[in-house]
Amino acid sequence: MPAKLTLFPPQRAARFLIIRDGERLVVGRDPGCELVIEDPRVSKRHAQLRWSGGGWTIEDLGSKNGTAVNGQPVQGAELRDGDAISFGGLPGRFERLSAAEAATVEAERLARIETSARIRRRLRAEPEPADLLLRFLEAAMELTRTDRGFVILISPGGKLRAEVASGLSPEAVRDERFRGSVGAVRQAVESRGPIVLSDVRADPRLGKRPSVVSLGIAALACVPIRHEGKVLGVIYVDSRKLGPALTELELQTLESMADQMGAILAGSMSEKLSRPYPAPLDQLVAQLQERIEELLLPAP
Repeated sequence: MPAKLTLFPPQRAARFLIIRDGERLVVGRDPGCELVIEDPRVSKRHAQLRWSGGGWTIEDLGSKNGTAVNGQPVQGAELRDGDAISFGGLPGRFERLSAAEAATVEAERLARIETSARIRRRLRAEPEPADLLLRFLEAAMELTRTDRGFVILISPGGKLRAEVASGLSPEAVRDERFRGSVGAVRQAVESRGPIVLSDVRADPRLGKRPSVVSLGIAALACVPIRHEGKVLGVIYVDSRKLGPALTELELQTLESMADQMGAILAGSMSEKLSRPYPAPLDQLVAQLQERIEELLLPAP
């Protein structure tokens, strides 16, 4: 019976691997491992999953930080459906799959690849529409299967300026829980890298945190728009609905899209990106800008 191993790297997209009967899976940082994990907590050859003939066992390979299942150190432990695994502190989840479920997972993976390719083609075919930022945001939401989002640009003086938004309501912007969204934007700008909470409620690290539960966020991605090492802005998308986890492929595509947008912005085309939007959207962006400024004010 096949199985699925899902990993939850910190602030990155979830990644998964389907393993099938008879296979052996060595996990570690070494490029020769079947599952390579670029995480300093993980040893070069950290652990091994092995088919026992009737199920899967996990064995630590003398790693520095250890391997645990459901919080307990392991050495040849049998894995059960839904077990939480820690590779030196990097969390993961083990699931048993039927043949039909494994086929569905593979079909979904191929569909995501096609969606990513289609979105890239569409943006390349329309490089300079007046409403490119809005098209960019809508494409990002389609790619990540999220239902809300906004794009923020950074002025030469360093001020964050809301440009477009989709799926948000004035009530959501005014909600105190929106503070978490702005916090993710601030972190992406300061770290100059993506901030991702993928399938948060299933993440063994984050799913039960009161702050995450109160925010009601199922998935979140905040990716800087960069050009030649400079952060020009940020795209933020999130979802309150349970759905498939954001994958590495989708995050890579989103980062590529953001880099493409960064090149366009850096090409002195920012004036062409703005146009009069319908009044409700203009009003929402104004409210978004006001809320961002309020939340980013230094504490008294």
